[in-house]
Amino acid sequence: MNNNKMNRWSLILGVVMVLWLTKSASAFSAEKMNYQLKVITNMSPNTAIILSKISDIQLQILDTAWTDSKGMVVFEGDGLDESMLCFITFETIKNPGIPVIIDKGSKISVKITKDIFMDVVMNGGKDNASMLKLYNIYSGFERTMTTFNEQVEAIDPLTLTDELRAETTSKYNSLILQRGADIEEFIKTEPTSLATFFAARYLFNEPVPKLLILARDKMVSDLPNSPYTMNIKNTVEKLGPIEGNIAPEIRLKTPAGDSLSLSSLRGKVVLIDFWASWCGPCRRENPHVKAIYDKYKNQGFEIYGVSLDSKEDSWKAAIAKDGLTWKHVSDLKGWKSSAAQRYKVHSIPSTFLIDREGKIVKSGFRSNELEALLIPIIH
Repeated sequence: MNNNKMNRWSLILGVVMVLWLTKSASAFSAEKMNYQLKVITNMSPNTAIILSKISDIQLQILDTAWTDSKGMVVFEGDGLDESMLCFITFETIKNPGIPVIIDKGSKISVKITKDIFMDVVMNGGKDNASMLKLYNIYSGFERTMTTFNEQVEAIDPLTLTDELRAETTSKYNSLILQRGADIEEFIKTEPTSLATFFAARYLFNEPVPKLLILARDKMVSDLPNSPYTMNIKNTVEKLGPIEGNIAPEIRLKTPAGDSLSLSSLRGKVVLIDFWASWCGPCRRENPHVKAIYDKYKNQGFEIYGVSLDSKEDSWKAAIAKDGLTWKHVSDLKGWKSSAAQRYKVHSIPSTFLIDREGKIVKSGFRSNELEALLIPIIH
C-alpha cells in the first residue's frame, strides 16, 4: 500500500475512533444517571433556594442556589444510585418547604407560587405526581386549620357558651381525624413510593403505629431493596408490641430448664400471659383462663405464660396449685424480666393475643373478654 493510501486509511480510522469515543463518552455520561431539578418561583432575585436530603436526624443540605431575575434556579447532580427523598426550602432549611423525589436520570420541574401559602405544580420523576397529591392533602389541611383558628380567635370570650365551646372542640377533633383519614387513604391507595414513606414517617408529631405498619407492609412488598424500606422496618420494630405488628420474640426457660421461644408456637393462636405467683389478680384470673384453654386447646389455641417471679419454687408451686397445664417460661428476674421490658409491661396481669401468623390482635384485656376475641381467629 502506498503512502497516500495509508494516510487516507489512517485519517478514516482516526475519524471512526473519534466518533466511537464520543459515543462511548456520551453513553458513560448517561450511565452516571445525572438529574436536573428546575425550580421556578415568583420570588425576588437572589432568594436562596436550598435543596436538602431528608433524613431522620436533620435535613442534609445538598446544594444552595440563588434565584435569577426570573425567580428560577436549576440544581444538577451526578451518580445517583437510589431514588432520594428531598426537600426544597427558602432562605433556611426550616418549614415551609416542598418535598420532591429525585430519581436516576430524572428531569423535574417545580413551579412554586408563594403567597400566604404555596401553590405548587410539579412535573417529572416517576413518583412526583403522588408526592404532589400528598402535599396538597396536608397543605390543604393547613389552610383549613388557619381559617378555623381565625374563626376561633374572632369569638368574644364574654359570649362563649358551653355549647359553643363543645361545638368548637368537636369541629377541631373532626378536622384532625379527617387529616389522619386522608393520609391513611393515600397510603392505602396510591402506588408505593417514597411518598408512602414520607406520609407515614414525617407528617405526624407522634408515631401512628397503624400507618407505619401499613406503609411498612407495602414497601416491603413493592420496594424490598430500598434503604427507606429498611428505615421504616426499623421504626416499626422500635415501637414494641403494638396491635397489627409481629409479636417481639421471647425465649426463656421452662420450669424443666429447657429453652422455649414464642416463635416456636407459630401457626397457633397464642395468649401471652404475664403473671406471677404473688399477683392476687393474676391468680383470680387463672380459673377463667383455664376453662377457655381447656375448651379451645385442641383447636389450635395455646397459652405462653411469662412469670415475673423471682423465686423458682413459688413459681412452680403456683403452676401446680392452679392446675395450669399450658406453656410456662421465666427468667426469674421479677420486674427486670427481659420479656417484661421488651413488652413494656408495667403491671400484671398483662395480656397479648397473637394470631396464627404471629401478629398481635389485641392487648390489655381480661379473661372475661378472651373468648369473644378468640372465636373469630381460632377457626
